[in-house]
Amino acid sequence: DPDARALIRYVVARARARGITLNRTKLVKLLYLIDVDRFSSRREPLTGFEWVFYHYGPYAFELIDALSEMEGSTLVASRYGDGIFYRFAPDAPDGSDWPAATKSMVDHIVDDYGSMDLNELLDYVYFHTGPMIDAHRGQPLDMSRAHDYRERHSSPIKSATPPADIADRLERWRRSHAKSFAPVELDPPGQILVDEDEAENGVAATGTLRVPSDTRI
Repeated sequence: DPDARALIRYVVARARARGITLNRTKLVKLLYLIDVDRFSSRREPLTGFEWVFYHYGPYAFELIDALSEMEGSTLVASRYGDGIFYRFAPDAPDGSDWPAATKSMVDHIVDDYGSMDLNELLDYVYFHTGPMIDAHRGQPLDMSRAHDYRERHSSPIKSATPPADIADRLERWRRSHAKSFAPVELDPPGQILVDEDEAENGVAATGTLRVPSDTRI
């Protein structure tokens, strides 16, 4: 079986190969599901991390420390807003020397759950995995509950398949609405007018706008 860091690199590489957008939240939840599957099969977890109920769902502080160390070296990551997205894992293992059952299980988790919309995945993890049943925020999850729950919920909810012509339809919508909105101008142009009282109190600056009367709101 792989160690945690090899497993992480493999998951990132497989997700990329399948066109799955993988941010940190989704990666954490996929690794949690891998451990849930191992516990449900009465085998040792692969990550070795302690999962706790943190904020809204499963979390492992050791995992976050490991990811922070790997980013920029064994993981290629990029930031977009407040999110971290994993794009590549150089020299990731191919799993050929892992036990066949281990590789098959990890592939199943990445392919089936990784392809879910993030909100759908979070719903499944939070409300349809055994360790989250009756979990207490801030406390370790009881991973031994994975086995019984797996028997009642053996497969994930599948994401709806978008229409084949969705890209063309979106582009037509953009073109048809491109001129629906009249421009909004600053008065005077390019200048933000700051209210003195708000400036003294450190409140964000405000401005005066001149909006054409025929603007559609």
